[in-house]
Amino acid sequence: MLFFLIINTVMSAASDLYEKEVADYISSFGVKATRPSVSVKYPDVKITHNNATTWLEVKMNHTDNLGNTRVSYMSGEWDAAKPLDPVKKFAIEYLSKSRDTETFLKSIAKFCAKDWHTMVLPSTKGPLKDPKAIPYASLVEYFKTRTQYILDVPKVDLGKLVTDHYIEGKAEPAHYLQAGDDFYMIGRANPLKLPKNIPILGVTGGKCEGNFKMRIGVRSANSAYYEIQPEIKIQNMGTSKYSVKPGTTKLNPFLES
Repeated sequence: MLFFLIINTVMSAASDLYEKEVADYISSFGVKATRPSVSVKYPDVKITHNNATTWLEVKMNHTDNLGNTRVSYMSGEWDAAKPLDPVKKFAIEYLSKSRDTETFLKSIAKFCAKDWHTMVLPSTKGPLKDPKAIPYASLVEYFKTRTQYILDVPKVDLGKLVTDHYIEGKAEPAHYLQAGDDFYMIGRANPLKLPKNIPILGVTGGKCEGNFKMRIGVRSANSAYYEIQPEIKIQNMGTSKYSVKPGTTKLNPFLES
């Protein structure tokens, strides 16, 4: 458990730094790009080009998680902070009807001597004060005996789900994605007027199908809370001849536009 917490913290810091490096790299060839200090409700890098402004989502590699919303189990129901974005809606629907998830709820309730119909599993620290909440320390102890995954839905069109998430589910839409050394469009809109042959996530090369998973991420003892979060990893999104990864040898979509 401690190893996982350390890795998670290190990876988060590394991704933050990488997003800044990508923004600086784009800026180096005369395009306005910044990584604003905003909440996770926003994408990563804000770009102004060709008299338009939009966002770029940045992932260090193709195995990075493409969903960063959170849900909670509150007194017998799965729910999340409003508004419900496409990933939250999908997660709540499948968590609510999964027998594997129900088995987990009954198991953790028994472990903590709670009623699984009325207990609370929150993704924020405040509700942990509720007497019905599963305590942080108890959850850490419980996960010494089993995996942290509580839902696994196979054969999901992740390309569509991710597209809906970044276009509709963010405070402002992200129309582009940099994953590893590959640059994609998210959706068919192209507000920055970049080359038309940039691959479209989940469209160019076919549907991006895979497993939609939910896991409980346990924060460090200093933070002392946990989060119920999706894991969306697209293994077959294909490649792009364009990239804005610092030091890439691929074509630059902004210099080609």
